[in-house]
Amino acid sequence: MRMGSQGVEEAVQRFTDEVKQLYGDELRSVVLYGSAASGDHIPGRSNINVVVLLKEVTPAQLKKCAKRLRGWRRGGVVPLFLDPAYVRSSTDAFPIEFLDMQERSRVIYGQDFLSDLQIGRTHLRFQCEQELKAKLLKLRQLFLDAGQSPPTLQELIASSIGSFVVLLKNVLRLTGVRPPHRAEEILAGLSGLGLPTDALGAAVRLKRERPKPTAQELEALFERYLVEIQAAADFVDRMARS
Repeated sequence: MRMGSQGVEEAVQRFTDEVKQLYGDELRSVVLYGSAASGDHIPGRSNINVVVLLKEVTPAQLKKCAKRLRGWRRGGVVPLFLDPAYVRSSTDAFPIEFLDMQERSRVIYGQDFLSDLQIGRTHLRFQCEQELKAKLLKLRQLFLDAGQSPPTLQELIASSIGSFVVLLKNVLRLTGVRPPHRAEEILAGLSGLGLPTDALGAAVRLKRERPKPTAQELEALFERYLVEIQAAADFVDRMARS
């Protein structure tokens, strides 16, 4: 469903009204986060991500909205149901996700439960290293599964770069920098740290512009892409010993 900023606001308000009606006093807050909160929402491509904070998330509470879920998603709204106990116990497990929510969020209803969250640097470094290395392993395996097909390889690079950019943004954060949101600026920051980013930049352009490189060009790009991701993972690994 395509919509401009006004359409996003209307969809969020409609959603909030329905959630308030469904949960009443059990509802603690509704918080818009991600691209729709920061003004980077791309009509027709970006989701409208919303946290619904309930007093307690139980199967019975989730069942209350089951019949509305399809309609919400059809309108672009993707709700995430949390409760205070889960949030308190999970900032060490998901520091990247909670930091992104803190930086790109807007309270629509109720309390601002994100602003006071304390995210430990040690937990952030661990998640960055773990996910960089896990995604690198998966990328290698998917390359084997691609069966030397250029279209499949191109899609593999284009579909994977977004998640790597998110992780690399947090690599910058680990160095004490408040990271930008645009991929090109994130990669420029990494270059300033001495990390290679040419292939990563080419992967971003491959996703956005959908050019038609040759099979040889794609294989060469993929090889450099893996090298640069490994370099970033090694950089984060060295932080644990510094």
